[in-house]
Amino acid sequence: MAIGFARYQKDFCQDLKQRRARKRRWEHGEAPAGVAQRIGNIAASGGGITSIDVERYLGRNDLVRINYLERGLLAARAVCRIRVTDPFGGGGEWGTGFLVGPRLLLTNNHVIESVQVAQRCEAEFGYESDINGHLSSGQRFALDPASCFITSKELDFTLVAVAVNGAGDLSKFGFLRLYPELHKIEESEFVTIIQHPNGEEKYIAVRENELIKKGDSADPALDNFLWYSSDTAPGSSGAPDFNDSWQVVALHHRGVPETRERNGVVEYELVDGTWVSAEAAEHLPEYQVKWIANEGVRVSRIVAEIEKQHREGAHRYALVQEFLDDANGVKPYPGTPSQQSVVAPEMKSDAPAADGGLLILEKAKRNIHPLDYYDGRTGYDNGFLGVSVPLPQLTAAAKAFGQPAQVQGSSGNVLRYTHFSLALNATRGFAFFTAVNIDGKRWMNLTRDTDKWFFDPRVDLDLQIDDRLYGDEPSSFGKKGWFDRGHLVRRLDPVWGTATTAALANDDTFHWTNCSPQYWGFNQGQQLWQGLENYILYNTDDEDVRANVFSGPIFQQDDEEHRGVQIPQYYWKVVVVRDQTGKIFSSAYVVSQKKYATNIPFEELPIGDFNNFQTGIIKLEQRTGLDFGKAVRDADVLSAAGVGHESADIGLRGLSDIIHPRRGDSGYRRAVGGRS
Repeated sequence: MAIGFARYQKDFCQDLKQRRARKRRWEHGEAPAGVAQRIGNIAASGGGITSIDVERYLGRNDLVRINYLERGLLAARAVCRIRVTDPFGGGGEWGTGFLVGPRLLLTNNHVIESVQVAQRCEAEFGYESDINGHLSSGQRFALDPASCFITSKELDFTLVAVAVNGAGDLSKFGFLRLYPELHKIEESEFVTIIQHPNGEEKYIAVRENELIKKGDSADPALDNFLWYSSDTAPGSSGAPDFNDSWQVVALHHRGVPETRERNGVVEYELVDGTWVSAEAAEHLPEYQVKWIANEGVRVSRIVAEIEKQHREGAHRYALVQEFLDDANGVKPYPGTPSQQSVVAPEMKSDAPAADGGLLILEKAKRNIHPLDYYDGRTGYDNGFLGVSVPLPQLTAAAKAFGQPAQVQGSSGNVLRYTHFSLALNATRGFAFFTAVNIDGKRWMNLTRDTDKWFFDPRVDLDLQIDDRLYGDEPSSFGKKGWFDRGHLVRRLDPVWGTATTAALANDDTFHWTNCSPQYWGFNQGQQLWQGLENYILYNTDDEDVRANVFSGPIFQQDDEEHRGVQIPQYYWKVVVVRDQTGKIFSSAYVVSQKKYATNIPFEELPIGDFNNFQTGIIKLEQRTGLDFGKAVRDADVLSAAGVGHESADIGLRGLSDIIHPRRGDSGYRRAVGGRS
């Protein structure tokens, strides 16, 4: 660990001491901003989440689940000690590092500052005591800076590749996924540090490491760091700092000593109470210095800097692109569970379940069109209604559930088909949204042949949910599967134009990217989900209606997992139509399959009706994290009907309760005034 000299002024150190002395945690109702995202990050870590986890985060409970211990042991595997050999034959120096990808090691810049230093380093994994206290010999690997070397002196990190040729099996040590989102930890929570202090065997600091300060908005340079108390050990350079969900929140890099300024000279206090000059303290063993805090480099800043250097630098390492795709949720490392913070061989997800529950299709058997099949696809038309109605935009709230999948040949990561477009959530495997243009005057009623679903080669195939979810499974209702392959863009919506174009649009809807799991009774019911668009589009005075329809699932952190896939409990739909004067009207709806997407094992269905409602555009935006644009918000019929469209929901017993975008507010009167 390095000593932070001269950088910290008296006021800053005083602030740290005051924060450290305060009572831990906040009182009820005083939780910081970002609570929802913080809880979401707990859920994304892969260890599960319960009310106890939430209470611990809010400072009302110190319990951790028993899997905290097991996950900690798995996390410790990825931590190694680094020996920097002396080029002149001396004993060399030691540091700590950890794997952040199958071959990528992260440590401090002041441990490995250059390619030349990296070439004389060794990373030793497994140097630790076993259950009986016997010290196990580790396994050593050389580094491979030619395959990757990215460093920053300002942020004090180095990302370097590990050589694997003939050195043994590096994969058995797993890796620690770096999650670039904010709110992985808040002040008054605790960090855990796994380290090799002074090159000794592996230790863990689990007590008294309370986060006392996160960033510093008044100083951009200090905003890259966080500070935590350390009463047990000063730590080791390059060690990972974890939150209670075993997400890496920072890279440990230095301590903050007690300082004072005397006669213009900066002095540092030692543990025996004496004061020495900064120059003298720099040559003392770290255990003689009185520390008031440890400092770590924030993971979000490290990932951003790696991405910046990769984008702008002379070297474009393939290992770094894979790392960034994994960290950003675009494409997880093959065979690894997306977003989970600790990745070990035992946690890989590329093998079928023992009971055959996961049906993994061989790639050779997948239905895939060639890339040139999609040439000329223009997708959704923003100006289809005579005014600009653009695609929904993904806000940070939407991206909290996953990043958009990268689309080959698309700068905006939008998949364009015949008369419709969509954006795929790389983490969930379902579309954030779909958008389709409907032309009633040119519509064609094509019959439905035997369903044949296709992968889209423009998106990584492993991100697309296929029959590993929808394949045959037992059911107490005589069905082959619990969930149907539900179209988000309805099969017939884009089927208009010439016979050739209509047939192409029909086929385009049969892509896994346009598929989402819908309970069979929900999907096939004509009253709401399937009947909704028909009612709005064709129960009007103008049978030649033009419309834009947006639809998608509502992602929630508590969506239940079935066959390794989180199942949406709700679906939303927004319909935008234009009248003969050119005026547009919009309406939004949420339809629930919650009672079929929870307690999924095949039990008796709970009693109760679907929870269906018409809602306001603004409220739907808040719930999905999508921005539908000003034109759609201004055209909301709930506002025209005098309903507080930012907060109101109108319960729907059936289609007749809908506030129709083309028939005034008669539905509203029935919905709120005609109930018995």
